[in-house]
Amino acid sequence: MTQPDNPFTAPGGPTPPVPGNLPAAAPVPQYTYGAPLYDLPPLRSASGLGMASLVLACVWTAVQVMHLALAPQSAEALRAAGEAGLSAFNSQFTGYDGVSIVLFALQVACYVVSCVWLYRSRSTARAANPSFVHERSAAWTWLGWWVPIVSYWFPYQVVRDIRRATATATAPVSGIGGWWAAWLVFFFAYNVAGRMGSSTTPTVTQAAADLLVPVEAVATVAMIVALVLWIRIVRDITRAQAERIAATSATQY
Repeated sequence: MTQPDNPFTAPGGPTPPVPGNLPAAAPVPQYTYGAPLYDLPPLRSASGLGMASLVLACVWTAVQVMHLALAPQSAEALRAAGEAGLSAFNSQFTGYDGVSIVLFALQVACYVVSCVWLYRSRSTARAANPSFVHERSAAWTWLGWWVPIVSYWFPYQVVRDIRRATATATAPVSGIGGWWAAWLVFFFAYNVAGRMGSSTTPTVTQAAADLLVPVEAVATVAMIVALVLWIRIVRDITRAQAERIAATSATQY
């Protein structure tokens, strides 16, 4: 005859943990601006967008060179307006002004394509290197270029972190600081040249006529330097992405 189960005996199975001696909690996943490691984007190349960004940047630079070539025409028109007692708004419309309109359209196109490339490249960098914490969130790949004040350094940080997170042993990080310095020189010189065409007094208009060509020359040289370094940066990031994707594919098969 079997003995009945003792109601005071602990049930079968593993002994429950004693309070004060609980097992260690599972490690908390790392986050990069609110995205946990288990919710990472797919690892994919953005080389097509990178190439489109480079093509538009080259076209923009070529048109900027044309802008410089036509700057003397605008300078003469400004000088004539100043001598006649008129403002820059009343100066003759020249080919320089027409190219300015084309430049604006190219700037918008470059902004859109380059920002889409940066956004997708950042996603690829996060997928390839989840532990790397980007200093700026993904939204700044778009906002950083035109938000006042922060536009002087946020885009540099975005590109720098994408490059660092994607870098491999065969793709060293370099040239980003020089690219950003050249871009800032172009940015300031280009905006100064643009304001010369909005002079409201004859005296300022004549002064603008003397300074327009030198300022445009500074802007053009800086943009050429920035273009050369930008090509290098985009190619380095694209190559590093390809190496990361190839390494990931090799481990899966």
